[in-house]
Amino acid sequence: MLSELVRLLDDFEKGNLDDEKGKFVELEGKSILLYGAGNIGKRLYQNLKNNKLNIVGFIDRNENLDKSAYEVEVYLPQSEKLNKYKENGIVILSALFSLNTVKEIKSSLHLLGFKNVFALHEINFSKINSVAFYEHLFDGSYNKLDLIGKDRQKIIDAFQLLEGPKDQKLYIDYIKAHLTMDFTQFDDPEDITGQYLAKDIEYNKDYSTFIDCGGFDGDTIKNLVEHNVNIKNVIVFEPQNELCKKIKNYIDNIKIIESSVIFPCGVHSEFAKLRFSTSSDAPSACKIDSGGNDMIQCVAIDDVLKNIRPTFIKMDIEGAELNALKGCKNTIVKYRPQLAICVYHSLSDIWNIPLLIHSYYSGYKFYLRSYNFMGLETVLYAF
Repeated sequence: MLSELVRLLDDFEKGNLDDEKGKFVELEGKSILLYGAGNIGKRLYQNLKNNKLNIVGFIDRNENLDKSAYEVEVYLPQSEKLNKYKENGIVILSALFSLNTVKEIKSSLHLLGFKNVFALHEINFSKINSVAFYEHLFDGSYNKLDLIGKDRQKIIDAFQLLEGPKDQKLYIDYIKAHLTMDFTQFDDPEDITGQYLAKDIEYNKDYSTFIDCGGFDGDTIKNLVEHNVNIKNVIVFEPQNELCKKIKNYIDNIKIIESSVIFPCGVHSEFAKLRFSTSSDAPSACKIDSGGNDMIQCVAIDDVLKNIRPTFIKMDIEGAELNALKGCKNTIVKYRPQLAICVYHSLSDIWNIPLLIHSYYSGYKFYLRSYNFMGLETVLYAF
């Protein structure tokens, strides 16, 4: 499989790399409906509009949606006004739904009479100018020309750290998708409820002292508890105060976690105040951003977890994972905790993060799993 990676990089360098035929590419001349009027739907609408495609409206089940905020009509799925689009119109699911949710939505729309319904990952947007839209889903700051220069050997070295064919295939598929801008070729993702559990990886996982970097509303802790994972101590880092309150309320109510500490901070390589961008449409996607309007306190894990022995560290911090790991070096070297690190926010994370962790402790075994379409929610496990 290494030869496949080398060939991919060679083809990119020679300009011979092309996207494969997507599952559905013909959008011109079609009446397009976007199912899901949230943040991603709004961005997709703007992108398709800029490409002079015909978006006739949104479909959304939220009856209380402020329709005045949209340039086109927002319909309930059962609206009779949609009848004229059911036979030949195109419905694109304009949100990152889970595998099961995609199936449920498609089924319900088919029952209503819609003939052509496609999930976001089933559309090959490489045929139109979609860079701005993809840079909303992924950090677009990485210069892909570095792949044929300073990063080529890093990409190969990180690939060779991965434990098996499943991990290596996902790694190659991920890089290829970003180079071709064709995200239709991924295998189906793992069940999102299995994120951070990695049940298919045979290893005795220890969550007893769990460090949650990017706690959001406690969703990861809730999922672990629902799967009967034994958690004795929890330390959470979440810079949004309202979300910290939700986490505290949940932990207090379940009364099964012996001790908990919630830091209303971001995690970084050092103690610093950094700018932070927030979004009411997507509170889980708030991130450290030099152009952000808010300021947050960030800390280094090594500085605040002195004399605490973590058994498992999870990071989903919207692209700040690499810097956070730099501030976690001593903890990893001393205690060798199990790690679950998101590597999908920036293309180069998928090789830079395993290389950095390996430089701290060469005894880790690395696994790669993806829990959403288009390579989103891709996690690197180090056990």
